[in-house]
Amino acid sequence: MFKVKKLNLESGGTQSVIMSKQNAYGMNVNVADRVEIFWNSGSLIAVVELCERTVPPGTVGLVKEVWENRNIPDEVHVRSMPKPASVGYIRERLMGQPITPEKIREIVFDIMHNKLSSVEAAYFVASAYVQRLSFGEEEALTRAIVEAGETLSFPKKPVLDKHCIGGVPGNRTTPIVVSIVAAAGFTVPKTSSRAITSPAGTADVMEVFSNIKFSNEDLVKIVNEAGASLAWGGSLWLAPVDDILLKLRYPLRLDPPSFLLASILAKKFAVGTEKLMIDIPMGKKVKDMASARELAGRFKNLGSRLGMQVEVLITDGKQPIGHGIGPVLEARDVLEVLQGRGPSDLREKSLLLAAKLLEMGGRPDSQQLAQQLLDSGQAYQKFKAIIKAQGGNPEVTLEDLVLCTQIHDLSATEDMTSVQYDSEVLIQLTRMAGAPAIKGAGIYLHVLPGGAVKKGQKLITVYAGDDTRLKTVQDYLERHSPVLACQRVLESV
Repeated sequence: MFKVKKLNLESGGTQSVIMSKQNAYGMNVNVADRVEIFWNSGSLIAVVELCERTVPPGTVGLVKEVWENRNIPDEVHVRSMPKPASVGYIRERLMGQPITPEKIREIVFDIMHNKLSSVEAAYFVASAYVQRLSFGEEEALTRAIVEAGETLSFPKKPVLDKHCIGGVPGNRTTPIVVSIVAAAGFTVPKTSSRAITSPAGTADVMEVFSNIKFSNEDLVKIVNEAGASLAWGGSLWLAPVDDILLKLRYPLRLDPPSFLLASILAKKFAVGTEKLMIDIPMGKKVKDMASARELAGRFKNLGSRLGMQVEVLITDGKQPIGHGIGPVLEARDVLEVLQGRGPSDLREKSLLLAAKLLEMGGRPDSQQLAQQLLDSGQAYQKFKAIIKAQGGNPEVTLEDLVLCTQIHDLSATEDMTSVQYDSEVLIQLTRMAGAPAIKGAGIYLHVLPGGAVKKGQKLITVYAGDDTRLKTVQDYLERHSPVLACQRVLESV
């Protein structure tokens, strides 16, 4: 028996147990080996870490990921565990050997149940760089991710959805597209992610308007009531192992196409999507048309294998979209477009995407219908219905969406006929200002990409979360320009 010491320490998602060297070596286990911790009413598998001072012999230290949501007694039993067979399967993939669907299913099962260390699981992700997953392996991985969670079903068919692979600052088309398509009478159970490296994800923006965290049962109720949802996928028990895989990919920004495909389509499959539109912005993530077309083909192939109709739009992702970058600023853009105003580029792209999805739903008048639903206010009314169903205030106004008060303005240093922004600098600035954690932080672009500007005219305004963040922004701007070298005025007549 070992005494339990609950540590106020997080391990980044790994279920870790901290032991003394004396106890560990006595059990013939070492760092990164697995042990089973068990008691009368439960058990768990954890990865071993060693420490002498914090955890004395006869005691096991448990990180918060282990004890926070479990009723673990003051004393437990501990026994060593052999390496799972899935470690060998990962080694096979690293050696360039294709593996069977059964082996992939076992790897995913072991990741889900913490039988693999984060290092071992990360090698599985890295193996996709050594040799790209085959179409069969991609399908097997997608199905295994789905099988590790729950699935939803909605009575009203067809079920439509859209997804953007990201990389474009301010590209907040999803709330607008979902509102238009749901206003046409289609079922759209949209679940979105929070930002990982970008200044805001759709979930971060929707959190400005309403609750975004729901159980599976709550989500079904919302969709049946409002016809659509705009929820955070991370709170749902849908393809939960995918969230683990995302965390493994984050430290080195590993994003092998096979895992991108499986991640997106598993979550869509889990909510019963029948027709899915994918937006691939060509720019930051996908560099050229050849790469975009290849990725589009793989999306369509995998979707077909899963019984889904997948259509892809390759869009221009080199420049930011909309005036705002950051949760509140993007929420303001969304609200303005739905109310019949707002930035023209965000409005036009949203209409383009909505028309494509309506066409997939069987509406031949898709372009005219999308514009009519937006201009008539029907899409706005549907958005308000979604907000209400998700527990928010449907009568929210622009004045309710409060920005940070620490402000830095940047003006044009010369006349320019066509402003072009450096998206990477804008992303860094927005995150330095405090987004997405601080909802009111971000950047407002006074001049949209392609617009003209006079010397001395206000170009951008940064809203920072506090004085320290504002100083960081100002220091960064002294070394980096958010504007790319662009065409200057050659003559004034």
